[in-house]
Amino acid sequence: MDSKLTGIKANNSSISISFTYNNVRCRETVKIKPTKSSLKEMDRKRDAILYEIEFGKFDYLKHFPNSKKAQQLAGTQANNMTIKEMINDWFKRTQDQWEYSTKRGYISKITHHIEPNFGHVCVSEFKPSLFKDWAATSTLSGKSKNEVRSILRSAFQELYIDEVIDGNPIDRVKRFKHIQADPQPFNNEEREKILAQMTGQVRNLYEFAFWTGLRTSELLALKKCDIDLERNVIFVRKALVHGREKGTKTSSSARTHQLHETALKALKAQLLLLSNDHERIFLNPKNSLPWRDDRDIYHNCWVPSLKKSGVKYRTQYNTRHSYASNMLTQNKPIAWIAKQLGHSDATTTLRKYARWIPENY
Repeated sequence: MDSKLTGIKANNSSISISFTYNNVRCRETVKIKPTKSSLKEMDRKRDAILYEIEFGKFDYLKHFPNSKKAQQLAGTQANNMTIKEMINDWFKRTQDQWEYSTKRGYISKITHHIEPNFGHVCVSEFKPSLFKDWAATSTLSGKSKNEVRSILRSAFQELYIDEVIDGNPIDRVKRFKHIQADPQPFNNEEREKILAQMTGQVRNLYEFAFWTGLRTSELLALKKCDIDLERNVIFVRKALVHGREKGTKTSSSARTHQLHETALKALKAQLLLLSNDHERIFLNPKNSLPWRDDRDIYHNCWVPSLKKSGVKYRTQYNTRHSYASNMLTQNKPIAWIAKQLGHSDATTTLRKYARWIPENY
């Protein structure tokens, strides 16, 4: 039974679809009984294929996953696709899976490093040596290079799974060593010099930071409902990043934290400054609104106070290190400190802070 539809031919128990792709005449057979409705369905499928071919969106293997012709022409698809196009397609398909802060980080890596250096290269022409040459001259840290590598690897992996390419070229690039900076905690004298430059809500926040070891993003996300003054604990469940609330850094970071008496004092002093309509604990004293993120408070409060104090510059993250080292010198149990900090186990705590363990521990 022959069909009168263009490019569609009916056989006894199947229907064939004909079209031209990359100057190659293609014919694919679909095992479906030719009926009036099935012929119309195949005609619509052919129209969709022609539309995708016209606008460069045709994925042969997606339409005909078992086709030998599709596998033969997959290499042609790789020849016609640039790294920029590959990354953009991958980003559109996967962006809904990420946290907002993760998406921002990926956009930055793609815009500033992947597109300028590799965007013009065809997928079929990308070699591991291209990435290695870039990494050898890049001033990025090992961690950032690994993040760029991870993005490229994920995008290439989709093409590999779809059999557009024979292998993932990034798999032949080793991860880069990331040398983490040693903690530089503030001693008691330095801590008091810094706090002496602060007043009101800002002092309450940083005194609380020094005596809890919370990450700044966790501090800024803290709400009244996260406090239990009867038990002298707080519940760390959220973080504030780029003005948006998200989950904690890791699952172990979600924790119940026992408050040191100094942290409790700072917290109570802060609560007295809040009105009933304020849910967040720490606010910008200039406008009584929640801080947007850690960069906001860093530039407006931390840096000016540190300069005035005369203390050697370190980032505000070292308030966390100060708490950990302080608790260790007080002979607090390592497992307890790990839980207070939100570490997955005491091994992480030991790796970072072993030098502050007293000899008589």
